[in-house]
Amino acid sequence: MTDSEYPESALWDAVLDAVRLRGPLTIDELVDHLEEKGFGSADELPLVLEQFPPHPLLLWLSDDRVAATDVLLEGRMLTHRLTADDITGNSVPVDDLAPLLALVSEDDEFGLAHDGDPENDLAQEDPDKRSGQSGEWVVFAEDALSGYAPGDLLALVVRDGRLSFVPVEGEVHSAAEFVHVLERDIAGEQVASLESAFFDVLADSADAFTAPALPLGELLAEAGLQRRGDLVAPEGFDFEGYSDRAMFESYADQLGIPLDAVPGVALFASLVESLDRGDETALEHRFAEGKSGLYSVLSEPEIAETVYDELAGENLAPRAIEQAALWLLDHAPRRVAGAAHWFAGRAAESTGRIAEAERHYERSADLDAAFDLPLFDLARFASDRGEAVRGLSLLARVPGGDEHPLYELLERYQPSEVPGLGRNDRCWCGSGRKYKACHLGRAEHSLEERADWLYMKAAMHALEPAWAELRVALAEARSGYGDDDAVAEAVADPLVEDVLLFDAGALAEFVERRGELLPEDEADLARSWLGVERSVFEVESSEPGGTLTLRDVRSGDVVEVAAPWLSDDVAAGTLLCALALPVDEGRWIMPGACEPVTAEQRDRVLELLAEDPLDPVELMEILTRPDAAEFYPEP
Repeated sequence: MTDSEYPESALWDAVLDAVRLRGPLTIDELVDHLEEKGFGSADELPLVLEQFPPHPLLLWLSDDRVAATDVLLEGRMLTHRLTADDITGNSVPVDDLAPLLALVSEDDEFGLAHDGDPENDLAQEDPDKRSGQSGEWVVFAEDALSGYAPGDLLALVVRDGRLSFVPVEGEVHSAAEFVHVLERDIAGEQVASLESAFFDVLADSADAFTAPALPLGELLAEAGLQRRGDLVAPEGFDFEGYSDRAMFESYADQLGIPLDAVPGVALFASLVESLDRGDETALEHRFAEGKSGLYSVLSEPEIAETVYDELAGENLAPRAIEQAALWLLDHAPRRVAGAAHWFAGRAAESTGRIAEAERHYERSADLDAAFDLPLFDLARFASDRGEAVRGLSLLARVPGGDEHPLYELLERYQPSEVPGLGRNDRCWCGSGRKYKACHLGRAEHSLEERADWLYMKAAMHALEPAWAELRVALAEARSGYGDDDAVAEAVADPLVEDVLLFDAGALAEFVERRGELLPEDEADLARSWLGVERSVFEVESSEPGGTLTLRDVRSGDVVEVAAPWLSDDVAAGTLLCALALPVDEGRWIMPGACEPVTAEQRDRVLELLAEDPLDPVELMEILTRPDAAEFYPEP
């Protein structure tokens, strides 16, 4: 199913028709209905429903059933007890009536106004009169309430989908079932949602609120309950404390950090945001006095890494992060200094100031041996320079560092020492320098052998937070827009990485920012790769563990690609979308992914590859199909 085949409005209309006719339905029941109507398969429809914006006439009940708001509210009524101020001002607060106002429209004979609206001149001069009220009002025409007296009940009623106000005469009931649901929810969660409980009662009882009841506020008071916004709790409940805890718990859950770390993390994030806005007023008073100890949590490597990724993901200026980090050196406990230099280094590196970043990492590692994050960054610097031995030494200082993917990579490129040559002897290469300063500990592999290493150096740069959003978008397309597990698996797919590097621009950024670290021959090779375009190749012949002979269907050029990863013959005539990268005169490699394409796909792929700019997500969508054969070279 595609959006063009079944527009969003048609899908939601089908859902709305179903719940109007049959009443509240579970997602599984809706999926079965939509599948019968031809809106897609049972596998894809739950994700489609989740991705589309919600329909204004549909609501999700607390048990995850979907209901039609207009059907659920038809024939229901809520009441409000009038005060003298209501009558004088021709307005009433919405608090007792809010659930029914989901159906308000421009055709109603009343309007809605909020405190602070320029046109809202309600006669409410004394703020104390509005204590505990929401600040939103139903406004009537002049003198519309003149026939009423204080204490009279006014009912808001839904008839034929329209709202109207009518006077209430005679007895009213207590809506015990509604109060029972609130008390049940409070017993489980400390607080209850008034609107959620109200709609749950309507969904389970066709008779609920079809006759006048006491106003919601009076129902709550009789039951010993109090309300703050949509939340209901027992009298004396600390709503402010609960809201603070809920906010902290939500923030901790969002970032995946301990709850007790939230105050310090939030304080540092607020400092960065203030500096990002250019607001440097009274920083010490706002972010240091009586609060400095809160920053201690940043000395925990996992928390610091999470905080940096979150700040970078919010697109806050790196300069603001760096400025805040250096501010910590003067205002936070000394134990935070290592983390502060690491933050500053990450910010400097993200703007291409490599030498400055490395100085911060070195300082961070010197200040706090337990804060191991800079060791990973310094190991990457060593790797980029071709210093495998130094990189391994740095990772060995980190608990579990030998399990890091970089460790395995560096082990493959350890140089072998020249037998009989001492550290202080002249280097074998003829440079005239001492062996220890020239080739000791440096790679002695050919450029072709190091090409895979170069590819992986660029791939590690593409793990930076700035590329995370596009990586996920590519993974979603690669998974066929599957569930979370499928997307998580696709994040590491070789084709996702390859497209991110060459078609989305991560390789170009790597060369620009970190090219100065590379050995000269690798820097030249990386720059040559920037001019290589992805194409479709036809296999002419293959040699497992050896080479693939490929013909570029666009140019007709034939290349022999080293393919040590190839375990089986590939049939002549097979079409592959891939990048063939030069490493030397007449020598080619394919370190990334190569994707089989059908003859039917070929023209569309070539058409897309010719577009400027190329849409990498669209490319991923075209190359991903359910029947695609697996043909991925090991990186």
